[in-house]
Amino acid sequence: MANPRKRIYSSYEKKLTPFSTSLVAEFRRAADEIGDLMSDDELRDWAEQGLDLARQSWRSWEAAGEYYRVTPQVLPLLGSVGFKRWAKHGLDLAELSSALAASFYRASPATLPAITPARIGDWVGLGHLLYKGTWRSASLAVQFFDGSPALFAKLSAKEAHILVRFVDALCDRSYDLASHCLTIAAQALEPLEGDDRSAFLTFAESLASTGWADARSYLEKGPALLANIQAMQRGRFLNLARELAHREGRQAFAFFAEASRALAQVDQESHGLLLSLAEELVERSPLAAMEFLKTAPMALERIPIETIAEWHAEGSALLDQSTDGGEAYFRMESSRGEDMLEALSSRVELSRISDILRMYSKALTGAEVAVHSSEALAKKGIGWVEGDAPSTEGSAIFLPPHVEEFPDKAQNFSVYKVYCTHQAGHLEFGTFKFEFERDGAIFPTERIKAEADRPPPEPAPPIDTDGHVDAPGEVTPPPGPLTDMERFFDIFADRKLASDLFAIVEDARIDVLISREYGGIRQPYSERQARELDRRPEANQLPVRQAFVENLVRASLGGIDRIVWPQQLMGIMAEAIGVLETLQQPQALVEDSAEATLRLYRLAEGIANVMPEMLEDWAEVSEGDLNVSPMTADSLGNDAQVDMPQGEPMPYESPQPVDFRGEFKPETVQMLMKLRQERQEKGQASPISPEQLKQMLEKSVEITIADMAQADLTQSSELFLTNLIKELNQQQDQRPGKEQPVPTEDGQPVTGMSTADDEQELPVEPKYFFYDEWDFRAGDYRPRWCRIVEYPVAEGQISYYEQTLSKYSSLVAQTRRQFELLRPEMYRKMKRLLDGEDLDFDAVTEFAIERRARVTPNPKIYWRRNKIERDVSVAFLLDMSASTDEEIAKHERRYQQDDFDDDPRRYFSWWMARRAQELMTPPKRIIDVEKESIVLLITALEAIGDDYGIYGFSGYGRDNVEFYVVKDLDETLDDHVKKRIDKIAPVRSTRMGPAIRHATAKLEEHDSKVRILFLVSDGRPQDHGYGRDRTEKEYAIHDTHMALMEAKRKGMVPFCLTVDRYGHDYLKQMCQDIGYEVVPDIESLPSRITTLYRQLTA
Repeated sequence: MANPRKRIYSSYEKKLTPFSTSLVAEFRRAADEIGDLMSDDELRDWAEQGLDLARQSWRSWEAAGEYYRVTPQVLPLLGSVGFKRWAKHGLDLAELSSALAASFYRASPATLPAITPARIGDWVGLGHLLYKGTWRSASLAVQFFDGSPALFAKLSAKEAHILVRFVDALCDRSYDLASHCLTIAAQALEPLEGDDRSAFLTFAESLASTGWADARSYLEKGPALLANIQAMQRGRFLNLARELAHREGRQAFAFFAEASRALAQVDQESHGLLLSLAEELVERSPLAAMEFLKTAPMALERIPIETIAEWHAEGSALLDQSTDGGEAYFRMESSRGEDMLEALSSRVELSRISDILRMYSKALTGAEVAVHSSEALAKKGIGWVEGDAPSTEGSAIFLPPHVEEFPDKAQNFSVYKVYCTHQAGHLEFGTFKFEFERDGAIFPTERIKAEADRPPPEPAPPIDTDGHVDAPGEVTPPPGPLTDMERFFDIFADRKLASDLFAIVEDARIDVLISREYGGIRQPYSERQARELDRRPEANQLPVRQAFVENLVRASLGGIDRIVWPQQLMGIMAEAIGVLETLQQPQALVEDSAEATLRLYRLAEGIANVMPEMLEDWAEVSEGDLNVSPMTADSLGNDAQVDMPQGEPMPYESPQPVDFRGEFKPETVQMLMKLRQERQEKGQASPISPEQLKQMLEKSVEITIADMAQADLTQSSELFLTNLIKELNQQQDQRPGKEQPVPTEDGQPVTGMSTADDEQELPVEPKYFFYDEWDFRAGDYRPRWCRIVEYPVAEGQISYYEQTLSKYSSLVAQTRRQFELLRPEMYRKMKRLLDGEDLDFDAVTEFAIERRARVTPNPKIYWRRNKIERDVSVAFLLDMSASTDEEIAKHERRYQQDDFDDDPRRYFSWWMARRAQELMTPPKRIIDVEKESIVLLITALEAIGDDYGIYGFSGYGRDNVEFYVVKDLDETLDDHVKKRIDKIAPVRSTRMGPAIRHATAKLEEHDSKVRILFLVSDGRPQDHGYGRDRTEKEYAIHDTHMALMEAKRKGMVPFCLTVDRYGHDYLKQMCQDIGYEVVPDIESLPSRITTLYRQLTA
């Protein structure tokens, strides 16, 4: 048998030799391995199959080589019948491409164990699907076969089929993208399991058809994003994403990513409900379904999951009426959606009730007190760090941005009232007016003696302003305290303990006075105190001195029966409670709180801060156990002899804060109040020396600065000082609750304040305001959609104002005369009155005639003189967009024919002549004419005494609508205003709606019988994002119209003027029944504005 076998080998080796010697070697090696597995006929058929492969094309011998090489591995897997079918698949592929056949054979040993023999045809079919007859498609198909071992190790045949369809769809867009996705597919899909993988690939296939550019991102990031979804809900989520892909195309992956991140913020137990609600929307509006899932976390911050369906139902009903309206509702760009959330939510937002609390605080304190968010105070960088704790810095009350402690709005509002009342109590009852040398009303004054008995502080080396410490020996006495409160705390060796005790006794004094003075708040106040008592830590788990302080906190909250204390120390606790009880008299002053602190400190000082286990018999006690009896004030707190066990004391830590009392910083507040008062009296705060500030920062327990190097402390001192100056500048002449300009003593906007030896200017802080914007498609407002950034215009030269007056002197005189005619007569005769100065002869005659004719006469037969005064306010709103930088000559040439005679031979000389003429006089721009008009109008308005404000607006995007103040309504005309006119200049875009609303708000605050809003523009409103895309113009027109209508509904007279001669096209829609005028001749703008104003106010 060996001889026939050798003849077969020899015969086929000769036939294969012309193709490649390596092919012959592969044939011989494989033949030796499978010789015992095949008969001679089977061996001959096998060899012939390889020869046929080699003959297919120029390089098909490579496929034959792979065929021979893998035969020993494949034959045992498939058997002779299956092997023949397998070989035939490769031959069929070779007819398409030898590279395809080679890769098929090459991948077979590692792939076939993962698929059944019946599925080999399907596998080959997937390669066929990717091959399109081009070299790039062949390369991709080869890549598929080469990667098949890794793919089929992870994917089922069905999943592999979906993957190949996905890659095939990408081929229509980019072979490079398709190749990359195929390369990373196995690794990307590895984290997914079972049904998740199939659904994931199905969505990928949809994405390839609609948003192919996101395919790579989806494969790379998708599995991690999908992990955010509850395992049982991932299939539903992907099906929803696929539905959106079919309906909304390119937004599908964005939805997948954003919705996944949104759901990650929500309890996974809620995912099923949220997906069910989204599925109800997808048929009517895929966008609404997408937006619902994206905004669900924000909604659930304000309402419980149990009511989300109710909020969804309202939006669903709106969606049936208006697709745009429903989509805006679920985007939370709808006031209706906000109102529904507010109705369903138990949360109370400070922004919605701050005005009420401000008036409430004014009623309590008798002074204007602003109410702001605690977050704003923390951001000031002046010592406060808690963004959600109530507090005060002496001039305003700061409260948490929202309260959602109870499931009922009324209860949460009561929480705000308690917070606000306590802080107002500090202001009303003089907490921060402490004077070190003033006597209290109850306790004898001992703090002056205590100060004298204190060891003198060690002198410190002098510090230069650059933080350099001079050589030892060069010492200076330490600077004195900045405030009386600092002087008081300097008495104590343990400043933190003293500060904690003072906070307890002063808060207790305030609580008692509030309860006594304001009966209406008594019940919620008591409830709040009881709730705080329930939250207190266990006293017997604290070191003993800390337990002593904790029990004082409980007593200050009315919880004497909650005190837990060792029996052997009951006498000292009775003494301490006696101090607190004595302080709770109506005549108690803050100085009494200081004296109580001194006495309690002596008691606490004698209690070692050892662990509680070192004392026995800890028990709850009552007032009877404490044996608290009336004592004379001078005998309290002086017996501090305590027999304490020996042990290692623990470092002292402050007690857990009382929630409604918030952050209490009397030392810092008194310093701010002192600087503020000196600034008001002297026009500038007294400079704080670096030595004083460094000393205060080192000592203070209110302003936490960790141990740091000398240079770091100096740098922190400088930063703290800068923040203090900034805060003082912002508070100067600021009205509570409103953003206001910050003038100095000479009327200029504050840009800095002198410190030490130098004067450096700080940038002017802009003021921010938020306004709704009208979405005409949704038929609703987008709440707080636009941010106005208000700046004062920088000052230029006063010469511009004077030169303009001189240039237009005749027009100025004429305008002034015309306006002076508008001045009313001082008195006007009012006739036909029931009572008056004298009889009206005509009315008396008619009365006699009617009575003679037996007709009931008119009894109005008197007249009197009524004093008439002109009462007009006007806000001029100037368009300062970039388009106003256009030269008037160019603007006119857009509409006019030039004088060129179309002879190309003379064009150059004509152009040179015209250019020379233009250079002789500087070109005038639209903005220049606007400025000249304002100068003329100011002169006229000053003649008749009308109140007026001049504002400009521009910006870019809804978050940066710039509003420039040239002159405010309550500001007088002075040199500063005149200088600002010089600096009016073109800026950016034209978002009219929010600018009109802000000007309307300013007019609304100004009390006049006639209020006019005069808008001057050079074109239609347009801005980045002022519509669905750059081409949409309707959105901006409708929002501007709504802003004008809002002004009209508030009793104002809006009027629009444009220099765009095509302005009729959009002004008819934008203004409708609101007055407007188009001024095609820009040069006539100054005279036209004055004429129109005279007509509007006559």
